[in-house]
Amino acid sequence: MATTLISDGAYSGAVGGLVAGRSEESATPADYTALAAIADAFRDQFLTANAALAVPMADADNAQIGGLISAVVFGVLSGRSLTSATAADYANLASVSAAIAKQNVAGLV
Repeated sequence: MATTLISDGAYSGAVGGLVAGRSEESATPADYTALAAIADAFRDQFLTANAALAVPMADADNAQIGGLISAVVFGVLSGRSLTSATAADYANLASVSAAIAKQNVAGLV
């Protein structure tokens, strides 16, 4: 089952959610290494949560699934201060995000 779009959506949504409402001012990419590690951990846990669904989402479900995942993850993570690079620390937030996304795949056209 292909999940590249889902994976990329979870990662990009996590990055967006982590920086939403913050005043980032550094133009040095290396200054965001920790942020990338957090987003990567969240993506890994999101993929675990998706696989645990009774019927997991797959890229083939809809060509726009990555955008849906990104929007959901962004919304769930916005305003939260996440600092861990350990995927399991995001088990609940990832499960919530996967459930919201799964319920809304049918709304995509």
